[in-house]
Order: sequence, then C-alpha cells, then structure tokens
Amino acid sequence: MTRAEPSLPSLLISIPEGVIDLGWGHPSPHLHPVDILRRAAEIALADGAPVPLQYGAAQGYGPLLHSLAEFLSAQESYTTPISPSELFLTAGASQAIDHATTLFTRTGDTVFVEEPTYYLIQSIFEDHGLNVVGVPTDKDGLRMDALEVMLESPDVPCPRMLYIIPTYQNPSGSVLPSDRRRKLVELAQQHGFLVLADEVYNLLHYGDPPPPPIASFDVSGEGCVISLGSFSKMLAPGLRIGWLQARAPIVRRFANAGLTISGGGLNHFTSTLVHAVLERGMLQDNIAHLRRTYAERVSAMTAALRRHLDDVIEFTAPGGGYFFWLTFTDGTNTDDLLPIAQEHGVNYRPGAAFSASGEFTGAIRLAFALYEPDMLAEGVRRLAAAHREFRGYM
Repeated sequence: MTRAEPSLPSLLISIPEGVIDLGWGHPSPHLHPVDILRRAAEIALADGAPVPLQYGAAQGYGPLLHSLAEFLSAQESYTTPISPSELFLTAGASQAIDHATTLFTRTGDTVFVEEPTYYLIQSIFEDHGLNVVGVPTDKDGLRMDALEVMLESPDVPCPRMLYIIPTYQNPSGSVLPSDRRRKLVELAQQHGFLVLADEVYNLLHYGDPPPPPIASFDVSGEGCVISLGSFSKMLAPGLRIGWLQARAPIVRRFANAGLTISGGGLNHFTSTLVHAVLERGMLQDNIAHLRRTYAERVSAMTAALRRHLDDVIEFTAPGGGYFFWLTFTDGTNTDDLLPIAQEHGVNYRPGAAFSASGEFTGAIRLAFALYEPDMLAEGVRRLAAAHREFRGYM
C-alpha cells in the first residue's frame, strides 16, 4: 500500500480559520484585478504571435520598458522624465534585492540597514554572508547625522551597500524627505557604497505624493543608486514582476549578468501582459481604485486604534503603503503579548523582528491591506482585549 503524499500549499499565506492576521503585508484577494489581467492576456495572445512565449531580451521586454518609462514619467511622484535605458525588468523586488546583492557584494561585506527595517531582509543578506549593521532612524526615516558618524568611525566597517525603504517605510511608514535623499546620494558617492532603495510603495499614496525615487537624485556617471519598483503592489503579487531604475551602467551590469544572459528577460510572458495593461490605460485606473480602498482602511484602523488603545500607544497614521507602526507606552513587551493575542484570535508582527539588534520590543506592525474595514476594527478590538489581559499579568 502506497502512503499518500501530503498535499503541498498553493499560496505563501496561511491563516487559521477564525484568526484575523494583521501580520501579513498582502493585498486582499478581492483587490486582485482578474478582469484586467484576463483582458490583458487576450490582447497579448490575440494574433497568435509567438513573442510572449519566447525567451525575452536580457534587459526586459522592450515594449514594456518604453510603456513603463512613459507611465512613470507621468506620475506625480516622479518629477523628472524616465528613460527606458534607465530601467531593467525584474522578477519582483525580492528577486531584485538578491540579484543586486549577488552582483555588487561579496561574502564578508557589510550592508547598512535602517533600524527598524523590513523583517525578512536580513535573511537575504545572511544568505550572501553579509554583515548587517543598523542605522538609527527618526520620524522622517534614516538619520543622515547618525549615518555620517558611522561612516567616519574607525570602529564601524565601511558598507558596500545601504538598503533603505525611503517611501512609506516598512514597518514605520516614514517618508524620507528630499533633502535627506540628496544627502544620502552625496554620502554614497563620497564613501563609495551602493544605495539599494526599496520603493515599492511609491505610487500607493493616500494624500500628497512622496518625493521622487532616490535614483532620481543620482546624476553620477557610473551610478550609485538602484531604486526598486514592483507591480505586486499595483496589480497582483503572483505576477512576480517589477523593475529597477538606475544609471545606464548599472542597468547594463544587470542585463549582462550570467543569469539574464543564460535565461533571457525575467518573466517575459508576464511582461507582455503588463504592457497590455499599460497600453490600455488600465493600470492607472487600478491604482486609483487601490488608493481609495486603502485610504478607507487607514481611516478605519486609525479610528479603531483611537477607540480601543489610545491611552497606551503612540502612532502616526500612514500616508501610504500597507502598515501601521505602534509603540506601547506602558512597558508592554510585544513578544510576550503575542501568544495572548493569538488566543484572542488576532496576530501581528512584534517590533523586535524588524531590528538587526533586537530593539523595538515595545512596538508592533499591523498591516491593513488584507482585510475589509469591519475586520480591521474587529482585529484591533481583539488586540485591545488581549492587551488588557496581558496587563493583568504585568
């Protein structure tokens, strides 16, 4: 008798029934633009042309590079025209980060990150044998004064790369001002490190647009900045397609890498679909829908937090992106609170997970993209009930 093989999961996300998991930074399935992508597939395959099914060009599908450059140049958050020669199509931001790390670092190099930073980034850098060092932040993001001190200190290894999320930062929601972006580029040129800017939330603003990508401030010949964008946040994460913006020599480095020379353009078939979406003006409409929807969810979560936890937390409602960053003011350790919260049917990411040095033990990250407003409110109510129980043990 043959033993039945266990069924394997079909999705990354897995949430037990009855649990409101505010830890996942994923879009709601209700927001996936199925009709748009079905129409795009019909357009891409309409004439039976073999182009979508062939190996793609190393830099990426040429028509999409042109339509994407035109689209980005028209956005409020891009203040200068983008050239197709400054773009490279990736298989999403995570792949691009890994690819950049492969090309521009070596085992034993140091990479600077923000404190706090994206909680999974350390795994990518550790896979490459890098030394991860945190740089302090404030309400406006990476502190340039602290960075300068570290760069000039003989006790801190000089970084080969600095990873930053400058726009609606994950987890804090902060936005790096233009003057700091400009200063960061100056420091990168002065000290010889590469800025890897993860800017996937740039177009998801729910009010005034943010400053332009950091790559827009890089006018050096060889380039010292790579800005990453992603269609995961604007269309669907299953597409696994994004882009990087950089000076032409950096783009050529990616296009001439062994990975792309051997396999051709990354996610070429998906690129033909996204090009059809852009050509028909469907992406702008979808982004507008997402902005309205997420703005409503920000309002709902803000109201719930004020109603249930206002006396014990500090936070600033985000102007874009996916996340709230809360700090408890009563000494709550959020790692200790978590199992009680889970008993109440709510989950979150504890603050220490976002630190290279284990800081932010009193903070949590809550994601609002996955749930409707009523579920967000219920999740916060459960969190508050768990916190009241936890305080009884403190």
